[in-house]
Amino acid sequence: MEFQKLTAGRPGEIRFAEWDEIDFKNRLWTIPGWKVKGRKDKKKPHKVPLTKRAIEILKSMPRNGAYVFPGYRGKPAMSENALNNAVKELHEIDIKNGGNGFLDPESGRIATAHGMRSAFKDWATEINHAEDYVSELALSHIDTSSTREAYKRDQLVQKRRKLMNAYEKYLSSTSGKRSKQ
Repeated sequence: MEFQKLTAGRPGEIRFAEWDEIDFKNRLWTIPGWKVKGRKDKKKPHKVPLTKRAIEILKSMPRNGAYVFPGYRGKPAMSENALNNAVKELHEIDIKNGGNGFLDPESGRIATAHGMRSAFKDWATEINHAEDYVSELALSHIDTSSTREAYKRDQLVQKRRKLMNAYEKYLSSTSGKRSKQ
């Protein structure tokens, strides 16, 4: 789950991340276009800059197969519900420790792994004041304007690297400091 937060990746992208997509030297995760939701050009990959902590997580993982995050009981990839189950478990632990848990403020339901992407977007917009275009690229959102899409070729990896490094710093500065509301 921490790797998902640090990459703003979709749960499915995390679930099916493969070792041959990781470039440790250039600190990049290159997700093939066919794995990216809504990607029209299935040959165009999505490049994800990896922070220092994301690299540490990757280096700590065993290499027992093609997938970075192997499944439970010998399954090649983690289950579809693994990340959401982790959020639920953390919610219960926080409640037992006197916290408020991890509830979605709008629905009142326990947060989801996909909601981590929404939290990233809120931070990028409201706290970091990042360019919308850069944060949208970080989320691998597809530009719906065919004109803009035709002219947009660069993935702005360096700008996104700065954004993700700032997010990592923000996350590490707030961990353990949640206020009791």
